Amino acid sequence: MGRPSRSKRQKRGRAAAQLQAQERFGSVPHSFVFHRGRGGRSLRQLVADVRRVMEPYTARALRVRKSNSLKDFVAVAGPLGVTHFLVFSKSTASINLKVFRLPGGPTLTFKVMEYSLLRDVVSSLKRHRMHEQQFQHHPLLVLSNFGLQHIHVKLMASTFQNMFPSINVQRVNLNSVKRCLLITYDAETQLLELRH
Repeated sequence: MGRPSRSKRQKRGRAAAQLQAQERFGSVPHSFVFHRGRGGRSLRQLVADVRRVMEPYTARALRVRKSNSLKDFVAVAGPLGVTHFLVFSKSTASINLKVFRLPGGPTLTFKVMEYSLLRDVVSSLKRHRMHEQQFQHHPLLVLSNFGLQHIHVKLMASTFQNMFPSINVQRVNLNSVKRCLLITYDAETQLLELRH
């Protein structure tokens, strides 16, 4: 006894559903998060934590070799629909973060002043509530103090907004919002604070 065959209507419905899912998945921004140069264990853990923040539209298990150049990532990014690179690098003085918008730019460069790893935050909590279902949907992006009329502040705000899918307030399912990414800009010190 074989499996009963599907009707034409079932086949058309399944094909239409798959096409709609591919279009919806292809229309949202995707990202690569990786480091360049010699990193160290804490930098590798920071990259893994930022990948966790960017899920589900990032390459979770991206393998980076020393022989890979930036051209290799750019060549792969086009067919995969990747729109942003978040590249960490470490110098003798500091850790730097570059946010690339593909294919034409702009590129934002930040100096990482201080950071806390996920394992440090979890170890300081008495009861932490983190499970895999939280990472099936993208985080809700909240931008604070980005209302200034300076061009570099507007550029940062638009870049951060374009890194995540837009949310339609009328149609959003509130049960799917499990995470929040808060980015605060301090105009006096010109520092950004990211909280997830």
